[in-house]
Amino acid sequence: MIRAAAPRRHRVAIALACSGALAGATSTVPIARADGDDHAAAEALVVPMQKEVPEPATVEAVARARDALEQSTRLRAAGDEAHAKAADGLAREWAETARDLALAAAAEKQANERRRQAIQAQAQLERTRALVEEGIARLGRLRAELESGVAKTAVEVHDGDPKPSAATKGGTSASLRGAPASGRPNGSTP
Repeated sequence: MIRAAAPRRHRVAIALACSGALAGATSTVPIARADGDDHAAAEALVVPMQKEVPEPATVEAVARARDALEQSTRLRAAGDEAHAKAADGLAREWAETARDLALAAAAEKQANERRRQAIQAQAQLERTRALVEEGIARLGRLRAELESGVAKTAVEVHDGDPKPSAATKGGTSASLRGAPASGRPNGSTP
């Protein structure tokens, strides 16, 4: 008795064994080519896969489907249509398995690529966030300086010039070289 929960390939193997007994009893079964059924469906799936560069995951399934197709052709040529149909069913199952494995491999590649892109986007987001936080902090420091009334004056120092005095650094008036100490022009040129 065949269990309903048995996988399809096990049912096909059991069908092959049972059909051997039936083939011997019914030798008047007409031989008909399995066009449009499992054989044609299996060929339609296997032939394109053989022309492409095979995925490592699909190599075995394609080879088994091809072997089952060849076996069904030999059985059909020998006049054993029942076993040929069972082999066609097995070939179709292996061909569908190969197709599903190829689709799964393609989906896995796409998922890996999307994962890599997501990691890159996350890293870019973190860099951007750090730059924004740095800009906000700088803006806060500038506002605090403006509100406190302490404005720093930039002093340009050239080679050979004396270093600026403490009065210059503190934000008080700085005298230019050659200008009077009062900061007012006296009308004379240096």
